[in-house]
Amino acid sequence: MALAGLMTLPVIAAEASEPTAGEILQGINMFTPEEGDPAYKVKANEQYGTQWAVDMAYGYWHSNNTSPDVHDNANLFLIHAQLNQRLIEDNMNGGTWLRVEFSGSWGLDSHSDKTSRMFSEGTGSATYPHADIYGGHEGVLPELALMQYFNNKRSCIIAGMVNLTNYFDAVGIANDSFSSFTNDGFINSSVLGLPDANLGIVLQHEIDSASYAMFAASSEATGYGDNPFKFHGNDSFLMVGEYGRMLADGATTIRLNPFYRYIDNMDGTSSNNVGLAGSIEHEVCDSLSVYSRAGWAARQEAGNGFDFTCGANVKLIPSREDDFLGLAFGVFKGASPVDNDREYVAEAMYSLQLNDYFKLVPHIQYIANPAYDPDNSDVVIMGVQGVFSF
Repeated sequence: MALAGLMTLPVIAAEASEPTAGEILQGINMFTPEEGDPAYKVKANEQYGTQWAVDMAYGYWHSNNTSPDVHDNANLFLIHAQLNQRLIEDNMNGGTWLRVEFSGSWGLDSHSDKTSRMFSEGTGSATYPHADIYGGHEGVLPELALMQYFNNKRSCIIAGMVNLTNYFDAVGIANDSFSSFTNDGFINSSVLGLPDANLGIVLQHEIDSASYAMFAASSEATGYGDNPFKFHGNDSFLMVGEYGRMLADGATTIRLNPFYRYIDNMDGTSSNNVGLAGSIEHEVCDSLSVYSRAGWAARQEAGNGFDFTCGANVKLIPSREDDFLGLAFGVFKGASPVDNDREYVAEAMYSLQLNDYFKLVPHIQYIANPAYDPDNSDVVIMGVQGVFSF
């Protein structure tokens, strides 16, 4: 899911008059601006190498067309927390860090239990009403890994139980389901299908002050919330890369993500899949940011075969610079060759920042041809979140 550091990456690059080595990787991996940035203030805990961020929310959703035997309302408590703890200090190279992530959701009534969140047949996008809800687990660790910087902070390796969504395909205005869009299809590319809570490794290198490259290899043997050391005989894995380039003093960011996936079908057969995803985001002005994503998979297995999404964040009231309206639209093609139709999704949301710690975020989604079947009724999902951020 989205990180505060990821969302500030273009801003940091734009504001810094003289880029420093490792600035891009710091923006991807860390939760606060790098020391030396004009906006940076040293907090007491950061003197000991401790960075943390917590989002807690109450969420309510209603759908006009639920799946069979599923209630059309859901009341949920949600939490997403992250910790970077420096283990070994090295001012020149960046040091050694421990990364921990926790995510969970709990039903607040009997109608919102963890087996009844599938509001629609929208398997291409809105499988669940909130993108941070996965599987039938109340609380899990999507990431528990060691992070080692080297090469004067220009290179980094992260290994352990990794969450690839923390690093790859991290579009700033569409990568945080607590503060922006909640539909799964707008958070990350549905073609990439980035795993989390699996054993893996991420390699990062900052090429120059405006470009970087990353590579990751991750097992896909573990279901969300399962023990990553218990493989169940499944040898599935994903290899994915990313090349990123910032233009116009950081106002524009372009990302390309080639990937290869090996799929163990657990019946003695296996299959392979390759594809490419990409994104571009651009800060048009202080009041308008836009983005677009597209992805394609050759064999259309273990994920969508094609997707295209685009969206914008608009600040409608100049005096309220922390509020914004979000608009997004997406087209998704199913993974199976027989899924010849398309699923169309539109979402509108508004982030109303009431104070430094609390915001209200109402949403509405419209899904046409859910599950790529024109015989299914269109779906409207409405919801609101009250989000506490620390």
